Amino acid sequence: MARRLCDEDNYPPPLLAVAGFGLPGASRAFPREPVTDDSWTALLSAARTHRLAGLLRAAIDQGAMPATEAQAQQARAAHRSVMVRVLSLERELIAVVDLLAASGIETRALKGSAVAHLDYPQPALRSFIDLDILVRAVDIDDAVRVLVAAGFVRTLAEPRPGFDRRFDKGTTLRSPAGYELDLHRTFVLGPWGVLVDLDGIWDGGQEFTIGGRSIRALSQANRFLHACYHAALGDWPLRLASLRDVAETLRAQDGEGLIRLAAGWGVEAVMAAAVADTHRLLGIAPTGGVASWAERYDPSRREEAWLALHTHAGKTFAAQALATVPVIPRLRDKAAYLRALVLPDVRYTSGRHASALARFRFAIREVRRGRGAHR
Repeated sequence: MARRLCDEDNYPPPLLAVAGFGLPGASRAFPREPVTDDSWTALLSAARTHRLAGLLRAAIDQGAMPATEAQAQQARAAHRSVMVRVLSLERELIAVVDLLAASGIETRALKGSAVAHLDYPQPALRSFIDLDILVRAVDIDDAVRVLVAAGFVRTLAEPRPGFDRRFDKGTTLRSPAGYELDLHRTFVLGPWGVLVDLDGIWDGGQEFTIGGRSIRALSQANRFLHACYHAALGDWPLRLASLRDVAETLRAQDGEGLIRLAAGWGVEAVMAAAVADTHRLLGIAPTGGVASWAERYDPSRREEAWLALHTHAGKTFAAQALATVPVIPRLRDKAAYLRALVLPDVRYTSGRHASALARFRFAIREVRRGRGAHR
């Protein structure tokens, strides 16, 4: 049962070259002449979707990507637009971190701003459209209460009280300003999320500065593993900025140490998939170290099945949730988890299912759809 791969034809051909632009060893070829108007429209749209507007502009400005003057101006305008959004979100990040700190809640900034400032040669090369913040599992209920009191609104209620704290990835809230805040206790829903070392990710971390303020992110090694999670288990087709994050966070790290860290969590398959896909799609030849290890890694059937929960367009919460049950350590916790999903509070089901039977039928369909089929 082979691991499902994301095909190159999911992307406009120049976009893969843009995603690898500036990386050592990246060999994807740019076109020799400016692309047609229709191809340009598709490329610019895909660059926005894949959070590559900064890299597209850099490739054009530095002469790697041929472009007409009109195309170059559009690329610069698109980049300015996303940077205005980023600057606004960074102000909001400071406000949220301060708000939670005032209630004694420690945080770590995830993805976006953290990797842009700590791992990319220039922060403007990495854009993002929402905020991701990690809090400790024991703090997540208090964090939600503080944020709701400040005007944030949950996008979905808990199935039962305590579900966020004990089992879920976290929760998403919409801010008064309209952006989404993903509040995490772990990296992802499903069995891979259970395997995250929830104590180990709260090491000293690493600070970065925005607006004259220090914000704390994950440590470099934990940031790399989180990038692997997001690349391998996030969007489908794979989001190219997530693969670029893997490449950037891998630079100058101890490869053997990263392999030991992944093995300690039991997530070598996630790391191997993310690294292998990064090198394959961005056109970087594996030349030893983690890259060669990833090419050689042979996942087990269980790892293949767990990866398959995330590597197709029809992936669902229901399939990922069901696969989580065997990984939950204690029988009492398994029972509480299943009870929350099978018999959730009315606030969770309101407006979604007409009856318990309708919910059950829906769940069965979603589990079947979400498991996907290997190709």
